[in-house]
Amino acid sequence: METETALCKSRLQDECDTHQTQPDQPLSEAVIEAIAADSGLDALEIADEFGPLYDVIDPAALDSLFQSTTETSRTGGCVTFVYAGYRVRVDQTGRVELSERQ
Repeated sequence: METETALCKSRLQDECDTHQTQPDQPLSEAVIEAIAADSGLDALEIADEFGPLYDVIDPAALDSLFQSTTETSRTGGCVTFVYAGYRVRVDQTGRVELSERQ
């Protein structure tokens, strides 16, 4: 896992598939949903073929990373990791960007 501010800025924007989470949708679910939509596989096929998401990143930590609390507000940042043949980038807005792994 790495943090970076602009995974797709160094690549042509059309090389990244962008998905936006639904309000109150956990980021971990949004990642699986985005990969399923892009690859044509369903969530169980993704886990069967590539292993569960938690083998790569802690889903609970990902879900809570950008949640605002009464004490703090998460205003910026992103997390990038590789899963299911994609470089996955999620940010505080709930955007999930997928790019083919190089």
